[in-house]
Amino acid sequence: MRYLLAAIFSVTWCVSVGELARAEEAVVGVPVGSTVSTQVVTLELIQAHREYQLAKLRRHEYRFATLPRERRQLDDHVRLTEAEIAVLRRRLRDYRPFLQVGQYSPVRTAAENHQLALVGAEQRLRQLKNEQIGLLRFTRQNNQLYQLDVLHAATRLALARADLEKLRPVDQR
Repeated sequence: MRYLLAAIFSVTWCVSVGELARAEEAVVGVPVGSTVSTQVVTLELIQAHREYQLAKLRRHEYRFATLPRERRQLDDHVRLTEAEIAVLRRRLRDYRPFLQVGQYSPVRTAAENHQLALVGAEQRLRQLKNEQIGLLRFTRQNNQLYQLDVLHAATRLALARADLEKLRPVDQR
């Protein structure tokens, strides 16, 4: 996860640096060149743009990487636990004819161990099913939280651009 965030940060930083390089040697707070539309780049604008891009990337990473991965992992664990339950039930069924032998036979001890393992596996299966339900229930809320982060960053970017417009002289607007 931290490597992904580091990669996202470096890509965003390269995009910001690339935009500054394309701005014909822009100096922070100083109008660029003598083109028709004068562009001013401030540190606040760069940070707001970076925050906006990172929020979009985090939302995209959640929707298309993290969430599907969590769903696949839960599905795999459920399938594995169901297979384990099926094996334990089959073993217990196979032990039935031999349980008539005696109270303290090794077969009875093995059957009791398998019965305990079966109970544990059934509990794990219930927990995994509850996690799947929770994941479905909270997916929408998590998506809304990431969307709010994106909107917050977009608002900050818009405010930085509005502040920049206030700083421009009237004849350049």
